[in-house]
Amino acid sequence: MKKNAIVLLVVFVFAATMVLLFGWVLPAVLQIYLHNYYIRGLTLLVIFTGVVLGKRFTWSNHIVYVIAVVTLVGMMFDTSGNPMYNKPLEWIVSPMGELQVMQDVNNYAPGEYAISDNIAILKQDGEIIELSTAWLYLYRFVQYLALYSIVGTVLGAVNRRLPERDYKLIQTVDETLPADLEQKVAAELKRREEAASAGRILPDDIQASVWKMKQDGKLIPAIKLVRMHTNLSLGEAKQYVEKL
Repeated sequence: MKKNAIVLLVVFVFAATMVLLFGWVLPAVLQIYLHNYYIRGLTLLVIFTGVVLGKRFTWSNHIVYVIAVVTLVGMMFDTSGNPMYNKPLEWIVSPMGELQVMQDVNNYAPGEYAISDNIAILKQDGEIIELSTAWLYLYRFVQYLALYSIVGTVLGAVNRRLPERDYKLIQTVDETLPADLEQKVAAELKRREEAASAGRILPDDIQASVWKMKQDGKLIPAIKLVRMHTNLSLGEAKQYVEKL
């Protein structure tokens, strides 16, 4: 009974979380990003700053790639910009008229949006000169490239002043053995060496028998006899008999 109640509670909490997330949180965030002119640029700036400081990027350490990525994302994600970002463009077109940068957001269905950016110049006589959005993309690309190059240079200087990170991947271990353990190891190695040597030496009587077999031309029985009384391999036993 208790287990069933826990399962039902988990399902209820999960369902409530999904309803809250998709029914209120995500639409609210989407509305903020669609209609707030400053939040998109600020988000990109915060992400860029966090990445550069977190990874210690500088001009000599791949920051150019971060600048390139953020510039392209900013050009596409924040094409219309905000009044502060559009000031330089306003000054450029001021001799011709007043700059008009607009973003049309059409909500066709819940969660379905169509977004289009437009740029135009309103002349003093009321005439509207509509420009291609390509000019707005080009301006935003150059602007973000300059902006994040400057910000990246400042953050790179900060990174160079930060203390170096000390990564200790390997800890040195003192491999010196205690004196009594060293003596035991040395004794064991000596024992093994003596055992190996003993297994390669024939007793005198067996060696005489092997020599007699060799003289009689009985090489194979001689080799077998050597292998019976030693730990020599077949090749080693053959060489041993041939050298007698």
